[in-house]
Amino acid sequence: MNVDLRELLSTDKAIPYAVERMHDNQLCLPPLAVELHWTSDCNYDCVHCSYGSRRETKGKLTHPQIECLVDDLIDLKAEAVYISGGGEPTVVKDWDKHASRLIDAGVQVSLITNGVALREKHLHALSRMNYVAVSIYSDDPEQYVKTTDSRFYDVQWSAPRLIKSNGGDVIVGARCVINKINYKNIVEIYNRAISSGYDYVIFIPAVDYEGRGIDLSKKEQKEILDIINSSIDSFDQSKTNLSSVLSRGAWHYEQKSYREEDGSPLGCSAIHFRFNAFVNYCGGIWLCQPHIGNARYSIGNLHDQGFSKIWNSANHQSVIDALHRDYRAGFCKNCRSIGFNKAIAKSRNSDISTLKKDPFV
Repeated sequence: MNVDLRELLSTDKAIPYAVERMHDNQLCLPPLAVELHWTSDCNYDCVHCSYGSRRETKGKLTHPQIECLVDDLIDLKAEAVYISGGGEPTVVKDWDKHASRLIDAGVQVSLITNGVALREKHLHALSRMNYVAVSIYSDDPEQYVKTTDSRFYDVQWSAPRLIKSNGGDVIVGARCVINKINYKNIVEIYNRAISSGYDYVIFIPAVDYEGRGIDLSKKEQKEILDIINSSIDSFDQSKTNLSSVLSRGAWHYEQKSYREEDGSPLGCSAIHFRFNAFVNYCGGIWLCQPHIGNARYSIGNLHDQGFSKIWNSANHQSVIDALHRDYRAGFCKNCRSIGFNKAIAKSRNSDISTLKKDPFV
């Protein structure tokens, strides 16, 4: 598949949706993209897991809860669903049937997985997805074991062949968290991923959402920058984000204040336009990833009522108001919405007719 990663990662993809929703009644808007973290169970135990502490609470949505959630997302006309982390989503029984129901109803679906539990029986769902992003860890077997405490080294390289074996237009990408174990092997990991059939390779410097000390030291960041700089001409920039990692100083998110570029009095545009929802395995629903697990910012819980009752409720609006205050005060960090907000702010007087629509914001 001929894929340009720069288009997939462009924050400009939020602009058409912001324009569409600008004059709509906010209380009637469906979520644009919903990320499902439906289990804390995982067949890996990664040293860099950004959900490490949260997973200790254990939890998962029940089959009836997932079925009701899928029904609600279809009824609300959500445009996209990420089946994603917390734990490993494919350890949930019938995960592919839930995905297929969404796809059959016209919802675009993507999967973020370590690939270990993928089988031929899942290809009916996989081949019809927008993209499948497979976590890769290292080209070195010893580093792989130290990172994952697992024994499925070969799966990270065989996954593209399996996923593409049923045809379809599914994009198969690789996601590699740069951690304290594998950071010196960036070039080798990139080369192995591309030669294994991945359409792109995203490198994500470890993000320490929970304050567990899993992020990279300044010394490690400098080494990473030196490695990227020395090999930059060998990377296909349409297939990896390493130039972006370089420009951000080996941080996943920009470290400068977003208020320098987005002076919106509104607050967080992505929140205002109802772009995202994150459904956690505890049943809680959040509007932005860094706050998952913080009860203050939860808009409701599936153990109490269904998603359609929670979405656009009075409590939903109350949390939005709180998040707007935080955003205007400059408290937000480590959130992808910041990039979308900047793009939306810059586009207010721009021609958007040429922008490609991609609901996976």
